[in-house]
Order: sequence, then C-alpha cells, then structure tokens
Amino acid sequence: MVEETMTTSKEIGKKVEGAMVDFSGYEEYAGAGFENQTSEDYSLPFLQILQALSPQVLEDDSMRPGQIFNTVTGEIWDGKTGIVFVPATTAHQYVEWVPREKGGGFAGLHEIDDPVVHEAKARATEFGQLKLENGNALVETKYVYGIALDDEGNSMEAVLAFTSTKIKKYNNWMTKAKTMQWKLPDGRRMIPPLFAHRYRLTTVQEKNNKGSYFNWDIKFDGPNAASCVLTPDNDLFQAAAAIRKMLAEGNARANYESQTAGSGNDIEGAPGKPVF
Repeated sequence: MVEETMTTSKEIGKKVEGAMVDFSGYEEYAGAGFENQTSEDYSLPFLQILQALSPQVLEDDSMRPGQIFNTVTGEIWDGKTGIVFVPATTAHQYVEWVPREKGGGFAGLHEIDDPVVHEAKARATEFGQLKLENGNALVETKYVYGIALDDEGNSMEAVLAFTSTKIKKYNNWMTKAKTMQWKLPDGRRMIPPLFAHRYRLTTVQEKNNKGSYFNWDIKFDGPNAASCVLTPDNDLFQAAAAIRKMLAEGNARANYESQTAGSGNDIEGAPGKPVF
C-alpha cells in the first residue's frame, strides 16, 4: 500500500508540474494556519534594481544590471518590460546601518522626528552624510509597500526602498498620485486611495558625477490614469488594502535585513563599493 501511494503521488506531481492548478475547494481554508503569526514571523521582500556591482551580477553571467530582483525569493524580471505594482501605503524613516568595515548590516529604524536624527543632522559636516555617535550611518529612506504583479499573473507582496537619487522618483510618483481627484455624483471631489491605480515599474539608466547607474521609471500601467483604475472589488485592490491593514496593525514588516541583498551601490545610491 505504501509503495502504491508513493507512485500515485509522483504521478500527480507530474501532471501538476507546468500546468494550471485548480485551486477551487480551498476557499474555506484561505489563510488558515497563519492566525497566530506577527510581524516577527512575516516579512515582505524588497524589489531591488541590480547594478553593475551587485553580487548577483558579478557572480552570475545570466544576470544583468537594470534587472529587478526579489531579495527574498531571488526572482528576476527584465527591467525594460518591468513589473506591475499597486502601492498600498508608504513610510518615511531613517535607517541605521552598520559600516561595512564593522561587519555591515541593518541596525534599526528611526522616525524622522527622532532626537537621534536631529542630533545627527546637527553634527553633519556634509549634506546627506549622517552619522550616529556609535559610528553607524543614518540613511533617509522612503518606503512603498504594495502588491507586485508579473506578466504571468503571479502576485506578491513587496516593498520598494527609495534612497538618495531614487527619492526624487518617489516624490514625483506620490505627487502624481495625490494630485488626482475624482468627481463624485454629488459634485464633490475626492482624492482616490493610493491603491486605486496600477503602475508599471521599469528601470532606466541614468548618470551623475559619480558614474552611471539604473533607477526606477514609474508610469501608469496603460495610456492614462483612467485605463489603470482598480475598482474596490478588484483582487489587486483588495490585496493592497489587506497588506495596508496588516502593516497598520503590526502584523507584517519589511525584511529590512535583506534590503541590500541586490545592492551594488554605496550608501548614497551612487555607483561605488557598498559600505553596509
């Protein structure tokens, strides 16, 4: 009997592999088993842009600068084609990093009004270079949490981190999103929720006085805003609303420890040797 069961399992596996799986019948068990988990158990991966000095590019000939990299799963997407993204919520913080010569790595988060941030700014001798008394660096970071969707219809929760040269991209994106207003039937106007539109994230090569690097190019996933609207009953809209709620309730967090996994840039986001 055991041998027969094993054979049947292998046959089923062969049938399922590479084919569309029918998930009907699972509805009543959706999310079951995860009820007791907190943000300590569940962390969202980052979507990073691979650069010329990214470890993945240096170690694997099949990977190229400009590709989009999932820091937890290792998945790769072409930067020219890009990936659909529905933003759910944002955060503006200062991230504390241990210098590379001291082992490197994530050391914590500080809110923008934290006294240690004000103290670091007061001591700063160079714009954008913030250091704590312990020698760790503070990097201004704007996060966008949301739902990514590839062209095969696979969705995933993910985080985007905007630092240095990327912050301008973030500001332009949020300005575009917040200045849109919808006219209601009674004549009033409202700002739509952040997750009411689909965007497409691609990458573009840029230059500054330190060299060439890849940055985000963020546009609507269609010819205009109207073509990318998500209705409240849309699965992507619902997924984005759900992750926003999870983050607000403290039941999810970004996988900060993996934030630099695909990084080939220095602490200021310009080409150079990573320092954390």
